Amino acid sequence: MRMEVEILVKPPSRRASEEALRELRRSRAQAVMLNLPENISGLVQDLVLGAIGYDDFLEEIEKKLPSPASAWIKGYERILTSGFEAEKIPEVYCYGDVISFKAEAEEAVQLTLLTLRSIITNRVNVEEWLKILQERSRLREISSRREAEKVADISVRYEKTICISDRTPTHIKSRLEKERIKPRVHYLGQPYHFTPLEVLSRALSRRRVSREELERLIREHIEFVREYVYRKPMLEAIDEWSMKKLYWIPGPYERKQV
Repeated sequence: MRMEVEILVKPPSRRASEEALRELRRSRAQAVMLNLPENISGLVQDLVLGAIGYDDFLEEIEKKLPSPASAWIKGYERILTSGFEAEKIPEVYCYGDVISFKAEAEEAVQLTLLTLRSIITNRVNVEEWLKILQERSRLREISSRREAEKVADISVRYEKTICISDRTPTHIKSRLEKERIKPRVHYLGQPYHFTPLEVLSRALSRRRVSREELERLIREHIEFVREYVYRKPMLEAIDEWSMKKLYWIPGPYERKQV
């Protein structure tokens, strides 16, 4: 049996979420893996099968995820409620590492507080930002490896699966290839411009970043929050950000395949 995994890389934008929804509807995959915390996998399967309604689902995940739980499934709402046709509902799994997820949730709160403090004072405590971002980078590396193991373990059971990833799937792709499973990677929501914090996080994971670059990107992040996130829901804010930064592109690219 020739096993294949279609990896959909979904940045946190509304357009990418809509494209992911279309891909799921056209697919004939036997299983779908979502980058949501593994401890809500059973509830997600119940929701997809119609065993529980969406309001009940939200109530149940409040018991398992940091509050507000709805914040941690942003970008997946449409997929969860209308991503699967009744006649061909696949097995649905969540593969997100729970321990790292909870730690990242706490760090997200800390970053939000730092952002608000900087907006009020117009000052940036570079050391505080750096400490949190470096820890987040370390946790993401660990969780990415764990999640790659889970994805591989699920994928060997099916001929065709779809894996939705919120980040560049380096470890997932490598781990699947070790199992002789063919990965096909598609980037959704293109063209997409990374937010300042995404740019900084990627830089920290790859090289030494100067204090000047740190402060510049942190201030760009603060401006992004002030000018976009305060005025619109996050996914729409990111779409608008990308549109402004990539104004010179005449039209959206077709889906890119690697």
